[in-house]
Amino acid sequence: MIDTHLHILPGVDDGPATTEESLALARALVQEGVQVAVATPHYNDEFPRRPAHEICERAQNLQQELDRHAIPLRLLAGHEALIKPGLVEDIQLGRVATLNGSRYLLLELWNNAWLPDTERVIFELRAFGVVPVLAHPERYRALQQDTHRLAALLEQGVLTQLTASSLVGMQGSSARKCAESFLKQGLIHCIASDAHGLTRRPPALRRSLQCAQRMLDQAGLQQVIETTPAAIIQNHDLSALQAATSRPGMRGRR
Repeated sequence: MIDTHLHILPGVDDGPATTEESLALARALVQEGVQVAVATPHYNDEFPRRPAHEICERAQNLQQELDRHAIPLRLLAGHEALIKPGLVEDIQLGRVATLNGSRYLLLELWNNAWLPDTERVIFELRAFGVVPVLAHPERYRALQQDTHRLAALLEQGVLTQLTASSLVGMQGSSARKCAESFLKQGLIHCIASDAHGLTRRPPALRRSLQCAQRMLDQAGLQQVIETTPAAIIQNHDLSALQAATSRPGMRGRR
């Protein structure tokens, strides 16, 4: 598995506080089948906004610790950026890190409110050549209440990332139901852990992917945990996949 959403860098947000906690999380991820992961600390007003170069340096430093402790996890860098006007400028100025320096940006919406500028910000990102990867769409109240909004975002060229633990109810019953619905409709492009530690927001990947297997065939599961995540971190063009997912006739079991 390739994990495209992970809070593992120590002391930068609400993930691990120490390097030891980061290493423990890395060991758990490896045991659950993760071989490559993108460290995606929050980029919002709640935590210090650390620039892209610093996130890359911190990821490299943690990689050295992983290697020193013989933990076979390859770590890349990115941000989970909260939607706001001016994200294109933040990327241009090196404030925000895309996923492994690719055209793909992990984008977070407000949980309990729909930003009026949502479609405009996404339009600006797409016009700039950046493809938003929408983090955990199953958790946003606006999308839970109106799933057509997600279809509209897909029409704009957005990709989607489901949090694995939502499938086992760890994000609440509403998120679980929405996750199952999106997955069955073929509206999800990749599944990630969004892990924050071993006690707060643990990976829970093995149990979660067993749930996903009941809704996807083997090829579909491989697509969302390895093939598409690999294409994202390698900066491959996924426009054909985006077009297929956004057409109503293509929704359904993969």
